[in-house]
Amino acid sequence: MNILNAARAFFAGQPPPAPRPTHGNVMQAAVRNLNARLLRTPNDRVSREPNDLSGLLSSFEDSLAGYPQDTRRRIILVLRALAENDDDVSGSLSDLQALCGAGFTIDFTGGTRAMAQAKAELDAWQLTMFPEGGGLQGLISNLVGEIALAGAASCEWYPERSRRGVAGVAMVPPEEVRIRRDRETQQLIHEQIAPGNAIPLHPRTYLYAAPRTTSRSPYGVPLYIAALFALDRKRQLLLAEQRVINLMARSALVKATAPIPTPDQLGCSSEDDPGYTDAVAEYFNALADTIVSGSENGVYIGPHGTEISVVPINQTASGAPEITKGNQKRVWNALKSLPFMRGEMDSTTQALAQVTVPILHAQAISVNHTIARQLEFGMNLHLSLRGIPAQAWVRFTPPASPFQLDEATALLRKAEAHEKLAALFGPAWAAQAMREFDVEDGDAGRAPDWWNPSTGPTLPTDPGGTP
Repeated sequence: MNILNAARAFFAGQPPPAPRPTHGNVMQAAVRNLNARLLRTPNDRVSREPNDLSGLLSSFEDSLAGYPQDTRRRIILVLRALAENDDDVSGSLSDLQALCGAGFTIDFTGGTRAMAQAKAELDAWQLTMFPEGGGLQGLISNLVGEIALAGAASCEWYPERSRRGVAGVAMVPPEEVRIRRDRETQQLIHEQIAPGNAIPLHPRTYLYAAPRTTSRSPYGVPLYIAALFALDRKRQLLLAEQRVINLMARSALVKATAPIPTPDQLGCSSEDDPGYTDAVAEYFNALADTIVSGSENGVYIGPHGTEISVVPINQTASGAPEITKGNQKRVWNALKSLPFMRGEMDSTTQALAQVTVPILHAQAISVNHTIARQLEFGMNLHLSLRGIPAQAWVRFTPPASPFQLDEATALLRKAEAHEKLAALFGPAWAAQAMREFDVEDGDAGRAPDWWNPSTGPTLPTDPGGTP
């Protein structure tokens, strides 16, 4: 039939009709289009970092963008020193550690038997971890300080000799860690700088967790890095304030003149005597000590011819409190702290606190996310080495809110609103309510047998006649 149509079209002067595409032709065309797109798609990373001296491996600049003429190591060491000798840094760090140390729970995923085995294993394992710092709770406080001062939670969870579990955790100071990227695998390589060489840290047992990085640099940025300038000015202001206080303590300047004793009076032969100059200096030093000791009681007894005059000193510290207070606000802002947390109660109201306190809690929650990742790394490594087919998840307890009554009222109103919206939209509103209250499909199966809120105790009804 196709041959007849082609013949008629030929003798009629028309081109033969094109053959209809078959299934095989369509598949071949699709494959050709896919191959053409794949040829235009890169199969490796295109962007690059600056190469190191050897030109073989990719490395990152070991400095902070805000301090290009300084090293990251020295800046971190300065922050560590300030955490021990500056009241604002130490107080802000203690507040952050208190907010982040509200406690944690461990959830598990896996089979029922595996989860029970994992829970029993980790309950015993926690008692042996980080004994030098008070267990895992002490480790959390330590990691909060590392994030605030060094920018990262850096830990090596080293295994037992038998590789049947995690034997302990070692803190690796983040300022001693150098990071580079393997150009072949694009994986980050962490090394600890040691005297004379660099020690590669194994990715199976070591984790460098940074809550905040900048651009392509994998190094963590210290939480308190922005406070260095204001803290340096604070030190200068304190020194200047101390000088003013010292001057104000001297209500007057005592000016005394006395005749120079003769060589005979000092037991010297003449003015050319080598010991005459030293004797004169010793005489005036003794005279000054006599005047100073007698000035406290307002009495002076000395040699004849000594004249004493008093010059009043008028020193005031007007204007200094405003300068100091303005710089303190810069310090507190850079330390992610609030004035009332540092003892400034003048302008604090409940309405303002209800806006600012959640900011502190959000900061603590952000830090807890990074610490949870570090703890999960060590726990899951231990379960893996033990051969337990379960996975652990760390859930930190949120910081306690001082406005629980207001928040409970808001939660009640929100639940009532969802109830009315569910009645209006029906089952279509279930997804919205589940997202709002963080409920998943499998949560009902994990509830204990005693959980049945719908059958709770009922309130007694009013029998009537209540006065």
